[in-house]
Amino acid sequence: MIILIRNNPIVFITWGLLALSYLEFLLAKKRDLDVYSSQHTLTTIGLGIGNLFVSLTVIEALLKYIDSSIPNKLFTLPPGLVWGLCAFLIIDFLKYVAHRMAHQIGILWAEHAVHHAAVEFNFTTHLRIGWLGFLSSSMLLSALFCLVGGLHTVLIIYFFIHMLVQTIAHTMLIHKLGFLESFLVTPSHHRVHHAVDRAVHDHNYGNVFIIWDKLLGTFKPEGATQTTEFGLAYAPDVEAPLWKHAFFAWIDLIKTYANKVLNASRI
Repeated sequence: MIILIRNNPIVFITWGLLALSYLEFLLAKKRDLDVYSSQHTLTTIGLGIGNLFVSLTVIEALLKYIDSSIPNKLFTLPPGLVWGLCAFLIIDFLKYVAHRMAHQIGILWAEHAVHHAAVEFNFTTHLRIGWLGFLSSSMLLSALFCLVGGLHTVLIIYFFIHMLVQTIAHTMLIHKLGFLESFLVTPSHHRVHHAVDRAVHDHNYGNVFIIWDKLLGTFKPEGATQTTEFGLAYAPDVEAPLWKHAFFAWIDLIKTYANKVLNASRI
């Protein structure tokens, strides 16, 4: 496990994200913007560390098992820049689909809700992920990638670009990004996606490119006034124990289904 942590690029990227978060904190403080609080930040980092542990153990082992169990791939990506670009776009589109599914399917939402529970919108929010990542839409998509050969380089490039775009997208310090707003996911787009009102935040599912939302009718632009209210109404208070933040949506889901079963049995 120690060797895995030392050599895994995800760990180095996480440290880099925390360093960027500290720079964002200093810049926000200079501008007199209150975008970080100690308790909320510690909760977010705690959730991120838990997810990191799961990612480096359960998920990595599971993906290696799936990959080794399928020696003959269904399809192998031909070499070449054009094929690589096509694969990049397809991956991003499938991430859009997976993200949209995470908002519409109860089990997937129970995992994804942890991320949306953040009431502060800053770089560390990208680390705020639940501890059952192997049940996430991204995990299902990763398993699907095991069926295709020749994707290794494209996936690495996509992973780094995705991390960069999504980290920058979680900030209050950037209002608009000019012409990039037309095709990339920007902080303006993603603030809408994290708005406290679910009727609003069920939009802008894009990961790297916002074009999928614009093509499929799920795009919602930020209004003239910058979005400032984030989180979920039924999420735990910031002072709640870490495990409640990690599993509150699962508890809510179980209670909902239990009530449905009880009501059905009374009919």
